[in-house]
Amino acid sequence: MILQSGSGVVGACGRLMRASPIILCLPSNTKTSTDQLRLQLDQLHAEAETTREQANSGRLRLMRLSEAAEKLKGQAAISVNSGKETEARDLLFQKKKVMQAMERSKSRIALLDELSMKLNEAISMKESQLIGNVASDLEVDGESTTGPIRIISPKQGVKEDIHEEEDLSSFKGQEINISADGEASPPCNQEVKPITRGTYGEDSIVKGLNGISSYEDFLEHLDLQLSRIEAELVTILNVSSLVLSDNEKHINFNIQQTIELLESIRGIRLRVASFTERKEKII
Repeated sequence: MILQSGSGVVGACGRLMRASPIILCLPSNTKTSTDQLRLQLDQLHAEAETTREQANSGRLRLMRLSEAAEKLKGQAAISVNSGKETEARDLLFQKKKVMQAMERSKSRIALLDELSMKLNEAISMKESQLIGNVASDLEVDGESTTGPIRIISPKQGVKEDIHEEEDLSSFKGQEINISADGEASPPCNQEVKPITRGTYGEDSIVKGLNGISSYEDFLEHLDLQLSRIEAELVTILNVSSLVLSDNEKHINFNIQQTIELLESIRGIRLRVASFTERKEKII
């Protein structure tokens, strides 16, 4: 007879047989995986560059073959007009060989273009994986007390969610009074902090504009929103600097767009600051 208990299993002889311990598998360090992704990404970039060079070389060869075919066609026409039929047949035979070489060259260029497209897709996928691994490494390093601490500034929405959790945790263990109408009321000596959500929907925009009563308040609100966006863009560029080399950043279209957007936002903030200073001088 075997009876189960909270801490183990009781056998027929009355002895307590403890259950086997649960083995937890901790996630392995992603350092090796990150290094492998970097190596694979470098190899893919090198192969993509070689493929592009071969395709461009094939296009130049195709252009030269096309010019040679036109030249042979013209020479054959001249030979026919001159009565040199044998020479004209030889020229047309050479032109046929050139046309066959052109068809083979076109097929090779099409294959190289398809390979280049596949390599670009693989590069994009590997870059996404590498960014995810680097972000995971930074989070692990930030939680570790033995290694250097690296901090990535969270987005505004995350910050507000953290404050929201802190506000909610302050009510734990306290008694909540229930009124007659079924609504919960907080303790009398406890100040209730407003709970906000870090969303950028229409409701949050309208609420943010409700407190604006003058043009100066509007400029201040606009500068605050732009500063948040600027901080997020700086964070993205900092992460990309850990993943991509300088040469890769120059050819990465998304990174260039992010840099241009960051410069535009900084320019707008400078203009807003100049407007504010001008208004203060007038007043």
